[in-house]
Amino acid sequence: MTPELLEECEKYRKHFADLLEIGCRIVNIPENAPAYISPKDDLKDFCNHCTHGNHKGLTTHQYGCNEAYRWNGRYIYYCPLGLTFISAAISDNHGQMTGGIVVGPIVMGDLQDVIYDIPAPDMSWAVSQLSVFSTNKVRHISEILSAVTARISDSEKQKRDNPRSNQEKLLYEINVAKEHYADGDAKSADMLLKFEKELHFATLRGEKSSALQMLNEVLAHIHVYSNFDVRAIKARLLELLVILSRATIEAGADPADTFRLSEDFISQIEQYSDVDQLALWISDIVRRFVNQAFDLAQIKHSDVVFKTTNYIKRNCSEKLSLDSLAKEVFLSKSYLSSIFKKEIGMSLTAYITKVRVEKSKKMLLEDNASLAHISSQCGFKDQSYFTKVFKKETGVSPKRFRNNYFGSRD
Repeated sequence: MTPELLEECEKYRKHFADLLEIGCRIVNIPENAPAYISPKDDLKDFCNHCTHGNHKGLTTHQYGCNEAYRWNGRYIYYCPLGLTFISAAISDNHGQMTGGIVVGPIVMGDLQDVIYDIPAPDMSWAVSQLSVFSTNKVRHISEILSAVTARISDSEKQKRDNPRSNQEKLLYEINVAKEHYADGDAKSADMLLKFEKELHFATLRGEKSSALQMLNEVLAHIHVYSNFDVRAIKARLLELLVILSRATIEAGADPADTFRLSEDFISQIEQYSDVDQLALWISDIVRRFVNQAFDLAQIKHSDVVFKTTNYIKRNCSEKLSLDSLAKEVFLSKSYLSSIFKKEIGMSLTAYITKVRVEKSKKMLLEDNASLAHISSQCGFKDQSYFTKVFKKETGVSPKRFRNNYFGSRD
């Protein structure tokens, strides 16, 4: 972010932090430097003291801002600890994401459920001190945050007199590139392939700053080799798309997300008939591909898993299937099963059973409902099956469990 843009974000960050009395931070993603979170010296920042993982929030919140940018506004997500955050992206004067504002952590829903599922028990007390907001309140905050960041980004765009900076860089690289080409002969083609391969390997290795520095160089060679013909440039850019998409997948990006981004690229490229517009647009596309090549995949997995577990808890009385859960989080069945087992340590079926049994325990101890009613409310197909599963999970029958608690016998 520019110093002016960062100052504007800081003003609204303070407003959100003071008004809501919860954490609020800025994620700054400079063009040619490592991303960082500000304020850097915030001793009260929950993420700085989190013992679960060693990312201290940066990777999680980069992911949140990236998703907010992808979906053109706000994004509500979960960190690996199971806490809720709200992000909204900030764009620079070219419309490219340069960071975002993140609100949280928040406990959304039932505090005891969150503490029960927490993967780092030593953080339980700290989590219990966080603000607990309803789903509706979180949605209201996200709407307001999105409106604020949209205003900040629009103001930044209005400062743009002319996109000269990027054009000047590209013009410089074009003048350098002209020395290497002789009307598209075989030697010139080899030179273009050389630069494309270097960009490919930088993306594959996750070297964001190197890849972005190479971008204008590669674009310049594409322009000169194509003799500045827009149709020929588009053809070369589509070839570059294939190279980058395969590199990001090999580097660990989600194949489904990468293919979706590729499809967007193909549908949008025909809108451009001006060489300069193409250059600005492709810069943003390459930035997004490079971002996917970094370590956002693991955080996305955690986010998906927490969304899945919350959906199961809210709907455990209903018939749940792998098909319905996969559709809820927009993943294939096999992919969801794989990442869920890796994150939680048990299969989806086993987790659903666990949630249903825990809910039935509460009902057995809190009221005098019949076993038939409890089995129905907890998603078991009948009382007999409920008794069988409950005894297998706890070692006693539902009736014995209730009687033991109240000090009576069968």
